[in-house]
Amino acid sequence: MKSQGLNWSKKVFKAGILVAGAAMTMGNQKCEQQPQAAPVRSLKKIVDLGSIASSSVMFPGGSAFDFRFVANQQIYGVLMESKEFALKYNPPIAIPPQEATRGDEGFFNLTKADGQMMKAFAQAAGKDNYNVQYAKTAWCMVNIPQAKIAGSVNSFELIGGGGITLGFTPNGAYPTNGLASAGFNVEWAQLDLSMVALRPLTSKVIAAANVTSKQTKTKVNFGLNFGAFSIGPSAYYQTPLAQVTKNALVKSVTSLNDQLKSEEWYTRVLANHDTHLIVVGGADVKLEPGDQLLVYNEDYYWEGEPCDSRYLGGGAQASSAVAKIEIDWVGDEISRGRVIEQNDENAVIGAKVKLFKFHDANYKPQDPGVQPVNPSNPGSNAGGSSGGTTNPTKPGRG
Repeated sequence: MKSQGLNWSKKVFKAGILVAGAAMTMGNQKCEQQPQAAPVRSLKKIVDLGSIASSSVMFPGGSAFDFRFVANQQIYGVLMESKEFALKYNPPIAIPPQEATRGDEGFFNLTKADGQMMKAFAQAAGKDNYNVQYAKTAWCMVNIPQAKIAGSVNSFELIGGGGITLGFTPNGAYPTNGLASAGFNVEWAQLDLSMVALRPLTSKVIAAANVTSKQTKTKVNFGLNFGAFSIGPSAYYQTPLAQVTKNALVKSVTSLNDQLKSEEWYTRVLANHDTHLIVVGGADVKLEPGDQLLVYNEDYYWEGEPCDSRYLGGGAQASSAVAKIEIDWVGDEISRGRVIEQNDENAVIGAKVKLFKFHDANYKPQDPGVQPVNPSNPGSNAGGSSGGTTNPTKPGRG
C-alpha cells in the first residue's frame, strides 16, 4: 500500500513537471510573439557652429601648440556624430534673391542629389526654382539655424611627475622654466570647458554647459615631444589628449541637448510649388515620409531694411497655421511635403515649419512622381514639365 502511494506521488509529480513545462513553453512563445515597441522618434535640431576659443599651450624656447585649432576640429566632428543636432555649415540660400539672376546655378547650397531633385520638382510644377517669389521680410529666415553653438576652453593642464604642469588656466600660461627642451612625461591631463547655445538673431543664451577639470581629469601616461607638437596637430591626435578633449566636448554637447529638449523643433520653407512645399531638413534631421508638419507665416520686425538690419522680433500665433503638409520625399538635407490642408494664405519662403505628428508604424510611402534631372539633359525628367522649361540644373555639392 505504501509502495502504491509512493508510485502515485511520483506520477503526480511527473505530470506536474510536464504541465509546468508546457505552460512555460507557451509563455515563452507568447513573449516571443509580443511585437517590439517602436523606438521613440525625435527630430534633430538644425544648428550652426561658432568657434571654440582657447589659448595656446606654451613650450620651452618660445614655441607653442595651437590648442584652439584642434578643439575646433574636434567639436565639428562631435556635432556631426551627434544624434540630437544637425550641423549646417552652408546656408541653404547662397545668394540673396535680389541679387540672383534667372537660371543662377549657385542660388541654393544643396548636395548634388538634392539639387537634381529640386530641379525636377520645380519642372514638374511648371516653375523656375531659381526665380521664386520670395517674401522680402522672411527669405533670410531660411538661412537661420535653430541655435548657434560656441564655447571656450578655460583651462588645459598637462601634469607630470613632481607636480610639473604645462598648459594654461584663466590666470594665464604656466611658466616653462625648468622644463627640458625636448619634452616631458605627462601623467595626467585635464581641461575646463564652457559651451553655450544662442538664439542666432538675438544672441540670447538658451542653454549653457560647463565641464570642469575635476570631471575631465584622466590618467594618460605618455611622453610629450615639444618638437613634434609644434609642427602640427598630427602628433596630438596620436596621444590620449585627443580623447580627453573629445570626452569633454561630448559631455558639453550632451548637456546642451538636455537643456534644449524643451525647445520645440522647427525648420523653414525653402520653396513653394503650389501643391507641394520644399522644407529645409531631410535625412540629416531624421524626417521620414508620412510625417506631417504645420506651416506658419510669421510677422517680422526689423530696425531697417528687412533681412538687412537688426532683427527686433516676430512670430505667429499657435492657431494661425496656413497649411499642413505630409512629407512624401526625403533627401539629404531637404524634404518635399504634399499640401493636405490649406487656408486662403500661401506659405511664404522662410515660413516656420513645426512637427504636427510622426507617421503611423504601418505607413507605406508612395513614389514621389519625378526622377532626378539628368545634368547632361536638364529638360528631361520623369515627371515632365508643364512649360518645357530647360534651365541649367543646379549641380549641388558632391
